Amino acid sequence: MRTIAVHPEAAAALAPLAFGEFAATVWGDGGYLAGWHYTVPGCACLVTVWPENMLNGPDAPAEFTPAGPWSYAGRFDVATAEGRRSPGDWTNPANRDGHPTPHHALSEGLDEHRAMCFEFRQAITRCLECGDAKQEHGPDGSIFACEDFRPGREPGRRDWEMRREERGLYVPRD
Repeated sequence: MRTIAVHPEAAAALAPLAFGEFAATVWGDGGYLAGWHYTVPGCACLVTVWPENMLNGPDAPAEFTPAGPWSYAGRFDVATAEGRRSPGDWTNPANRDGHPTPHHALSEGLDEHRAMCFEFRQAITRCLECGDAKQEHGPDGSIFACEDFRPGREPGRRDWEMRREERGLYVPRD
């Protein structure tokens, strides 16, 4: 089986951006698909950042050098997506490609994710009883859990919605 790695010079140039873990899927003919996976804390959904040259044939070098522009795709965490109408890919719903850097693509991917992932929004919502975020609560029966988790409003939610609307992005109304 063929092993693919990021070219050392490309890895050094991309290192300060910290936008995910490099992943290459090698096909049977030796070609491969290359991108970076970022697991979202709080819900474990996946945002994948793709370079323009993500598809590579069998004759492509094993040391991958990404070239922009960049795009992204997303996948809900299967374990937490059971209650969604359509769990699975949410895959760049606005089809906005052409980002100049992987960081720009990841940033917009995370923005779209926040708008679409109920589990993530629940994780960052604070409890009206104790003030802790849901993800900071102990399990039921724990001395660290309050009697009843009562979700409050997310801080800055309306400002966030208005910024998204100004940019023409999806705003959930739940």
